[in-house]
Amino acid sequence: MRDTYTFDSEAFLATLAALTSRFEQVVASSALSFDGIDDDANPIQHPERRDDGVAPARVLFDDGSSADGSSADDINVVDDGQSCDERGVVRERMRNSEGKVDARILELAAELFGGTCWASLIGVASLGFDDAIVDVARAFMLHTARCVRRNGLAVWLHGLIADASTAKLLGKPSPMMPMTIRPMSRIQMHRWVSSDAAHRYGTNKQRREDIDEYRKQAYRLTAYSLLRWGSPIDECNHIASLMLSDPKFGVSLLRQDPNLLLQGVAPDCRVSRALAYLRHLHVQADLYYARAVQRHWDLPQLDPANHTEATAAMDRRYLYDAHRLVISYRALWDRAVPKADAVLSEVMQTQEYPRMKLWENPVYLRDVARSLVGASLAADLVEGFEARDVQRFEAGVARLRTVTKMVDTMTLLLMPIALSDSHEPKWAQMNRGGYRSRTQAWRLYCDVGADLALIVLGRIDRGDDRYRAEAAAALMQLDVQAYCEMTIPLFQPQQADAERGKAGKKMGEAAAAVDGAAAESARRGISDGEDTAAGAVREIGEVAVSVDGEVAADADETLIAALMHVDECDEVDVVA
Repeated sequence: MRDTYTFDSEAFLATLAALTSRFEQVVASSALSFDGIDDDANPIQHPERRDDGVAPARVLFDDGSSADGSSADDINVVDDGQSCDERGVVRERMRNSEGKVDARILELAAELFGGTCWASLIGVASLGFDDAIVDVARAFMLHTARCVRRNGLAVWLHGLIADASTAKLLGKPSPMMPMTIRPMSRIQMHRWVSSDAAHRYGTNKQRREDIDEYRKQAYRLTAYSLLRWGSPIDECNHIASLMLSDPKFGVSLLRQDPNLLLQGVAPDCRVSRALAYLRHLHVQADLYYARAVQRHWDLPQLDPANHTEATAAMDRRYLYDAHRLVISYRALWDRAVPKADAVLSEVMQTQEYPRMKLWENPVYLRDVARSLVGASLAADLVEGFEARDVQRFEAGVARLRTVTKMVDTMTLLLMPIALSDSHEPKWAQMNRGGYRSRTQAWRLYCDVGADLALIVLGRIDRGDDRYRAEAAAALMQLDVQAYCEMTIPLFQPQQADAERGKAGKKMGEAAAAVDGAAAESARRGISDGEDTAAGAVREIGEVAVSVDGEVAADADETLIAALMHVDECDEVDVVA
C-alpha cells in the first residue's frame, strides 16, 4: 500500500466557486420573492409573543426550562442587543421566506460537503430570511476557498478536526460550529448568529451533544472528501474507512500530506504498528476462513433464489463472520478479557503481538463488528460486552441479526438500500414533533449513512476501488438513489452471462440433434432425413421459446442456419 495520497484541490475549488456564484444569485433574487409567501408548513409552537411580535430573548427549551434554570412562569424580558424595529424586520422576513432550497445549491453543497451540517448551512442560508445567517455562510465559503487555495484541502480538513477536538477538550462550543448542527427554529438560528449570550447554544446537555456531533461530522467530512477528491483510490479508501471506524488512526494517516508536514504536523509513528497488527489479524482471519471453506466448518447455507454468483462469496463470508462473532462474545462473557484499546496500546508501545486465538482477540472482534454493521450501530454490541451490560449487548445482537437477515434475503449489495430505508425519518410525522425528536431522528439517519459507507468499504468485493469509493460517498450523502444506479448494473453482467450460458448449452444440444438427424438421413434416405430434420426444427423451436429476449432470437437464427446447411449436405451426399 502506498504511503502518500493527494487531493484534487483544483476540482474542489472549481465546484466551490460554482456554489458561491449560485448562492449569491439565489440570495440576491430571494429578497424579491417574499410577499405573500407562507411560513413553515409545520411551525413549532413558540412562547407567547408580546405586542411587537418578538419573543423574549430568554430561550425556552423542550423541557420548559430556560438556560439559567428558571421556568416559563418567571421569565422576564431580556434585551438581546437589538431594537424592536430590527427584530420586527427579521421576524417578518422569517415569516415570509419560502422555505424551498434551490436544487442546484443542494446538488453542489452535497457534492462538496456530503450530508454534513456545512451542506445544511449553505442550503438554509440560501433561503435569505436572515442577513446574519447569509453572512455566516458567505464567510464560511470564503474562508474555505482561501485556505484550500493557499495550503490545500488536507490542511483545511485538519483545521476543522483540530477545532472540533479543541471544543471537545474545553467543553465549549466553537464559534466555527454552524447552527445547523441540529434542527432548530428560525428564531433560534437568528439568536445563534446574532447574540453573544452564553445561552444561545442551548442547555448544557445540548451543548455536550452538539460538540460531540461537531467532531463526528468533521471526521465524516474528511472521510467523504477522501472518497470524493482523493487519490490514489485504494489508499484514500483505507484512510476514509479508518476515519469512520478509528478516527485517531485516520487523522494520523491524514497528516502524511506534504502541506501538513511543512506546517510541523507529523503523523504518530506508533499508529503504523497498530495498523500492521490489524493487517496481521486480517491475514490470519482470511487463512482461517479458507480452511473453514475447505473443510465445511459452520458455513452458512445460501438460498440460490436469493443469491447469485456475483454476491455469493461476500454474502457467505458476511454471514459466517456474523455468526462466529456472536458465538465468540458469548463464550468470552464470563472470562477476563482486556479491552481492545488496551491491547492496541500495548502493541503500539512494545511492538509485540499478544498471543491470543483469533476469535478470542478483542481487537479482531471489535474490528469485525464494525465492518458488519458500522461503528455507530456496533457500539451497543462492543461496548455492551466490554461493560458486561446484558441489556445493551442483547440490543446490539438484535440489531446485528436484523442486518444479517437482510443480507441473507437480499444480498450484501442490496442490504444498504433496505437498511437506509428502514431508518429514514418519517418526514411528515417528524415535522409535527418537537426539535429534540427531530434532532435524534436526523442524527441517527446520518449515523446509518456513515455506517453503510464503512460496510461498503470493508465488505463488498464486487467491482473495483472506484466503485467502492463512489458507492460509499453516495451513502454518506444519504443519496440512496445514486447508490442504486451504480450497484444494480453489477448484477446485469452476471445475468447476461447466465442467459448466454443456458442458450449456448441448448444450442449445443440442438446442434447435436441436428448432426444425428443428418447421419440418420444419410442412411435412411431423403424422406426419412426430412422427417428427422422436421423433428429437429420443432425441437429448435422449443429451445428458442425457452430463451428470453435477444438471446432467444440469436439462438433461433443460428440454429436454423445450421439446419439449412445440414440439409444441403444431406442432399449432396444422397445424390452422390
